[in-house]
Amino acid sequence: MKDKKFLNPLFQYLGAFAIPLVSVTAFLPLVFAYWANPETVNTQQQSSVPPISPIPTPTPDPLISPDPVISPPQPIASPKTTQKPPEQKKALPQKAQLVKSEPKEKPAPTPAQKPKVTATKPRKIAPLPPSPSYTPPQLEIRVAIARDESQSMIGVSQSATVSDQNGQFLKKLHSNQGFVVTPNGSNLIIGDSTLPAVVFVQPNSGGLVYVGDRWYRGKILIVSQGSSLLVVNYVNLEEYLYSVVGSEMHPNAPIEALKAQAIAARSYALVHLIRPASPWYNLGNTQRWQVYKGLQSEYNTSHHAVNETAGQILSYKGGVVESLYAATDEIVARAHGGRGMSQTGAYEYAKKGYVYPEILDYYYPGVGLARLVLQQ
Repeated sequence: MKDKKFLNPLFQYLGAFAIPLVSVTAFLPLVFAYWANPETVNTQQQSSVPPISPIPTPTPDPLISPDPVISPPQPIASPKTTQKPPEQKKALPQKAQLVKSEPKEKPAPTPAQKPKVTATKPRKIAPLPPSPSYTPPQLEIRVAIARDESQSMIGVSQSATVSDQNGQFLKKLHSNQGFVVTPNGSNLIIGDSTLPAVVFVQPNSGGLVYVGDRWYRGKILIVSQGSSLLVVNYVNLEEYLYSVVGSEMHPNAPIEALKAQAIAARSYALVHLIRPASPWYNLGNTQRWQVYKGLQSEYNTSHHAVNETAGQILSYKGGVVESLYAATDEIVARAHGGRGMSQTGAYEYAKKGYVYPEILDYYYPGVGLARLVLQQ
């Protein structure tokens, strides 16, 4: 697979400055990418859901009864000080046949051995200048968090409404309660209610939703697909990245490595906003796409890395780069022809003092950093 795919580049030149336009399909407005330095079981009974623990959450407690009170979300916790080698993180293959084979790979070669790079170390490049007035666009991404399930447990941290595809109210869910969801052909059974095959569960403002054994931000879509369930999490792109960065790279990694991971993950996700994996969702939650575990893999370090690089993507000639990456140089060479970021290499370069634009320029040569702005 090539290391970058350029999606619908469109140029508009204004005077001496080039402002590339990126179209994010019909369901999104145009996106302006402003260039910077070009170097980027089956039951109807209610039970209860486990309480929301401080972030990151430990393994959730088993569902129990009677209903306990769900405690409100706690401040984001710092990661544990004991570091784990980044090599232990699973790679992010782009094809299904690569899944599960990557954790067994041999240690990565040194960055100087990478076939795609002639330089032996990153060039010195300044980060994007800060923009105090900049706010990243409010993009929503659809992540499949449960597929082909025979049933699932859902719950909410605050009261929530269940509605059909047209927004018509169907049912109210109260906090503290867990509901078994079961597909039933052209219907869904949620608790003691028989509902249409497609419903949305929308918590009140600031509320969280529980699916399976994890808490998630945003809202969920539940679809009965005959005898199986599909559950999709609709979540803000930047909040989605809080979890992806904490899943794809160890939270104790140097902050510049985490920033590089945040930008690579944001660019990859944006590609799938434009090119969804399914009519129902943009991408899944496994290493086939990007690992996403909801609040369970959010850390204060992953929040910091995402916030400090808010809205920044890898771009080339007005197109969004599908920024492939994997755990080691060896996996990048085998799976992506040597084109993509080694998470281990990014970790080591950050330890040596390189900043995220230099790391990204090394692994994605010729690609620039840009900020996204939605046209009003």
